[in-house]
Amino acid sequence: MLPAAILLLSIGCHSTRHVGDNQYLLRKNKVELKSDKPITNKGELKDNLGKYIIQKPNTYFLGMFPMKLSLYNKRYNKLHDKPDTSLPKSVERPVILDTSLFLRSSQNMKSYLFNQGYFYARIRDTFTTARKKAFVTYYIRPGINYEISKLNYEVADSNIAHIINDVSDETVLQKDKEFTYGLLDDERSRITSEVRNMGYYKFTQENVNFINGLDTVDKSLFKDIESPFEGAVNFISSGKTRKKATIDITGHVVPGDDSVAFQKFTIGTVTVYPDYDKISDLKDTSMIEKNIDDIVFKYHKDYIHANVLYKHIYLYPGNLYSQADYDKTYKNLNELGIFQYIRIEFHENPKNKNLLDCNIFLNRTKKYEFSTVYELSSGSTYALGHSLGENFRNKNFLKGANLLTIGVNAGLELAYNPGGEFINNFSILTKSYGVNASLDFPKFLAPVASSLFDNSNLPHTIIGGGENIIDRVNYFTLINTSTNFSYSWRQNKNITWTLSPAFINIIHLPVETDSFKKVLDSNAYLRNSYKENFIEGENISFTYDNILTKHGLNYSFLKLGMEEAGAVLGGINQLGVALNDLYKFQYAQYTKFDFDARHYFTLPHSVFAFRFYGGVGLPYGQSDALPYIKQYFSGGPYSLRGWRIRTLGPGSYYDINNINNSNQLDRTGDIKLEWNGEYRFPITPLFAGAVKMNGAIFTDAGNIWLAHKDPSYPGGEFELNTLGQDIAVDMGVGTRFDIASFLTLRVDIAMPVKKPYVFTNNGWVFDQIDPYNSSWRANNIIFNLSIGYPF
Repeated sequence: MLPAAILLLSIGCHSTRHVGDNQYLLRKNKVELKSDKPITNKGELKDNLGKYIIQKPNTYFLGMFPMKLSLYNKRYNKLHDKPDTSLPKSVERPVILDTSLFLRSSQNMKSYLFNQGYFYARIRDTFTTARKKAFVTYYIRPGINYEISKLNYEVADSNIAHIINDVSDETVLQKDKEFTYGLLDDERSRITSEVRNMGYYKFTQENVNFINGLDTVDKSLFKDIESPFEGAVNFISSGKTRKKATIDITGHVVPGDDSVAFQKFTIGTVTVYPDYDKISDLKDTSMIEKNIDDIVFKYHKDYIHANVLYKHIYLYPGNLYSQADYDKTYKNLNELGIFQYIRIEFHENPKNKNLLDCNIFLNRTKKYEFSTVYELSSGSTYALGHSLGENFRNKNFLKGANLLTIGVNAGLELAYNPGGEFINNFSILTKSYGVNASLDFPKFLAPVASSLFDNSNLPHTIIGGGENIIDRVNYFTLINTSTNFSYSWRQNKNITWTLSPAFINIIHLPVETDSFKKVLDSNAYLRNSYKENFIEGENISFTYDNILTKHGLNYSFLKLGMEEAGAVLGGINQLGVALNDLYKFQYAQYTKFDFDARHYFTLPHSVFAFRFYGGVGLPYGQSDALPYIKQYFSGGPYSLRGWRIRTLGPGSYYDINNINNSNQLDRTGDIKLEWNGEYRFPITPLFAGAVKMNGAIFTDAGNIWLAHKDPSYPGGEFELNTLGQDIAVDMGVGTRFDIASFLTLRVDIAMPVKKPYVFTNNGWVFDQIDPYNSSWRANNIIFNLSIGYPF
């Protein structure tokens, strides 16, 4: 690590190599924002102001090292005469300070502040120099901003006035809210949508204006302001007796130049082209034609059943035009996943100007899809682990837009024991393989009545099943046969529900070695975990994800789940006992609660990502422990990356007799808590931008625990007074290769920095870090290669 730091430092020292005399390399722009009154969202406002500075410095790796500039300097003789457009994306010319751009930057920032509702902003720019580098600072006084006092609408049509009045409570221009011109745009868009939903097809945002004379006690406040929205204000108070000045707003709804803006339209004909190819299809009389409730479907080939499309269309002949119906139709057809593009067009009926004829053009995408998932990892207790998965998808199974997925997977974990020939030193620890299939129907199937749910909520029914085998060499072979029946639907843009009224797992261990049986005889927890079992239950999950509504900025994700098994079988079993022990069978009984909470803080060129997740499983009745496939584990590429998968915990438990045993049994538990944090940033584009190389600095913390004390695992139970000691922590760095925005290859290297089983210094082991020691590296450096981000 030290040589790398020296190399990067030397790169920074030569950044001004090709900066001429009386020139300065722009090193940094800084925004200083000050006001006599508190500023709402000051940090966000400050970051946004920085975006309006015209001249940006060179990009710096980790904010310290100008990697692209260094590459340019190394190839200066070859590149300096080339135009900027022909330079590789991996290099950057030195950004030379240009003071003539200061004024334009200040004007940009003033305009931004004005649109945010700040009037009379004052900006002073200055710069300092050191070692041929320039540091620019913009000192900003944002000026006055106002709170909304009153909103009033003047509407030239009584019917539209009634529509606006009915939804007045939903206005974004709420009383006492800080005024910005962006709110006027949002309000204009809201009013337009509400009116268009009531049949006014030609009503647009141009028909909503915020214009009026400035009837105010202080007109001089706006004497020097130039803005297309200046007329939006009709009253401003001086605010002498208030914390903030206030502003009254009047909106005008007018027909404008197009008199039909105030005319209602009804939908006439609706024609759907499921496999549209070219414009000549509109007059092709040879096409297959079907009619469902006056909606006409025209095909070249019977690609998809017409009734499937019909259930996802909300534009019906005879209905008033509605923008909401248009949006639902587009969204739901797109969600079917079988069309490359969707286009919905309206045109006036030539015989009746109050009718809109509708054409829906659908161009089908590829029906079949194959994908590969590969993971590779290396750890302190095993040499190499890798898994490979192949998935096949039929997006239009049985011509019903049903998604058929079939996946096969296989994996190996290998141990390395030096001493003989290299290839003979590897031995197999674990083999795993399986096949799984699911069929996703874009509708609710019995026993749920379709009338209970609106199709606009994108209902799905998923039926799945599979068989997965874990062959733990020298211990056991476990076969998990599973099947499930689930419903999924959206409550709104951010919330999704999934309900499985029934799932089944059958756990069978056809092979148990003598050594494994010996371990089970002496360990009650493992004996209960690995016993053959029949699991029947149900689960439900709630997911909140606002990435779309937040437009990918500072977004959040939350998933809550609950699962129960054994209640139904318990009742059936008790009935058998009541009938003179007519029958009795073995089954699992437990309740589980899971959560996964994430938040992403987005910066101009980087992201801070945080996750807190885990769960609690409570066995009861016939079960003294959760079944093995339902237990929690830590470690691996999607968990604590400083430990290999299933080698941490429970709690502070540590088997010193197995410290070098690569073939020890998996560590599992009934409770899990985990925290993850990453700083993600771009490094450089590769291959003309086809591959984006990104970096990450991360830390993980957490562990697993047992729900009840077990003598076989001293320190393994969950207790609040030992929680601090039990938490494991790792740190690491990673590289992600985003390949054509399609596949992300991730490489992470991590090391533990707090070990729960070390009782000195509360488990922190920073003083033991010795990267030059091969034995330390072998026991602490964990390498993970996987597909996709960890969260």
